[in-house]
Amino acid sequence: MTEDYDRLIQLLERRHSCRSFAPDPVDEKTLQYLSDAFALAPQAGGKRELRCRFITDRDAMRNLAERGQEAFNAYCQNIASTFVREETMRYGENFFWFGEAPVLAAVSCRKAPTFLEKSIGHKASLNWGGELSAAMASFGLLLAAETLGLGACCLTGPLIVWHEMESLLDISRRDTLILLIALGHKRIQP
Repeated sequence: MTEDYDRLIQLLERRHSCRSFAPDPVDEKTLQYLSDAFALAPQAGGKRELRCRFITDRDAMRNLAERGQEAFNAYCQNIASTFVREETMRYGENFFWFGEAPVLAAVSCRKAPTFLEKSIGHKASLNWGGELSAAMASFGLLLAAETLGLGACCLTGPLIVWHEMESLLDISRRDTLILLIALGHKRIQP
């Protein structure tokens, strides 16, 4: 194979979800590199309707995690079936740990136009491509993070309470939150 391909495979093999970070902050230049990688990803239809907001304020992230956990707990209490409620609560036990990460990236995209929703229903978002574009751009960000020595972990579980998360993150009503990415310098295991 080619040298570029071999390096790509090595990068893909090395990258893994990281949930334990050193307390060191991530500098602005590194965040710009991540933003550049996100922006350069292919996007369905070339729309460029994606957003990636980096949150570095630790108090704001802890507050977001705590309020997200509260919303999730309230959501679970409204589930009538005891079995489903308990399984949902177990499923969500590790959704809101991101409050301890040095950086949280909130990835959103423009919602599908209303005419598409009316004409093709629940498939509108797939046809529009915003969510798929956000996934491709996020993958570029994850690979860039690895090359920069950062650990990262995608989080979609907190989106069970997506309305609350969008409100807490001040996501535009024209957009939809797709995923969160916790980022930081990898903690060196002894």
